[in-house]
Amino acid sequence: MPLPSLNCPSCGSMLELKYRHSKMVVCKYCGQTSYLNVDSIFTVGSPILLVDYGSVLSVGKRGKIKNKPFEVIGRLRFDYEDGFWDEWLILMDNETELWLQEDEGEFVLFRKKSLSDPLQYTSLIVGSITTIDIENVFLTEKNKAVINGGEGELPFQVVAGEKADYVDGIVVGKKLIASFEYMSEGVVYNVGEPLSMKDFLFT
Repeated sequence: MPLPSLNCPSCGSMLELKYRHSKMVVCKYCGQTSYLNVDSIFTVGSPILLVDYGSVLSVGKRGKIKNKPFEVIGRLRFDYEDGFWDEWLILMDNETELWLQEDEGEFVLFRKKSLSDPLQYTSLIVGSITTIDIENVFLTEKNKAVINGGEGELPFQVVAGEKADYVDGIVVGKKLIASFEYMSEGVVYNVGEPLSMKDFLFT
């Protein structure tokens, strides 16, 4: 089923939706964020255009990760006391939703995982090991962050300025990164694998 054609409520430009589960879209022309509901679209917040710092990624970029086709359809930027990082929403060829974190030229490909226990931010202590289901996670970093803005399409609704505190760690015995993000939609738990540039092939 083709996705509906929509226009930006702010500037009138066409919004080309690619993901049927999108709940938010940012106009690439004016930077206005809009929320998508079943039968409506409405603007939230002030227009924001993210500064381009020369990433190899961009919304609409296609390629392969470890020989598997993907397309970038959205991005969120997070600010914290030491700078910022980007999280790119990518769709694999079977519409699998993954997140590619980019921080100072380093990449981690994350998959969202469910949590049986939401884990309170205050209960997680850097340097300790926390058991998540059947995995042990050594906690390495804990900090406060806010959402700077976004672009493209996203599968949840956020607005610039919302808090997004986080805790990062390493899955014990595996070459995997664990990340807890405390956002308005709840606690988001991701587990991912580090990537290098040789894992990418862009088209």
